[in-house]
Amino acid sequence: MTQEGNPTITVDDLEYDLASLPDEVKELLMLHQQAQGAMLNARRESLIQEIAVNNIASSISARLKALEEESDVGEGELVS
Repeated sequence: MTQEGNPTITVDDLEYDLASLPDEVKELLMLHQQAQGAMLNARRESLIQEIAVNNIASSISARLKALEEESDVGEGELVS
């Protein structure tokens, strides 16, 4: 912030008063902020999907093990 209390932004080690920037640059700053937010949301969504995939894979593994155990028990009963 400058001494007058106007919001500023630092780009390439230079500080700029936001109010004095051209509309084109202000629009680019808003697009940058929106893209950054979308990127963070995409990362979160990716993490959620990764957790879901891992949990489903664990469920598949657990179910197959349970079926194997049921099959082993069933085979033992048939042999007796």
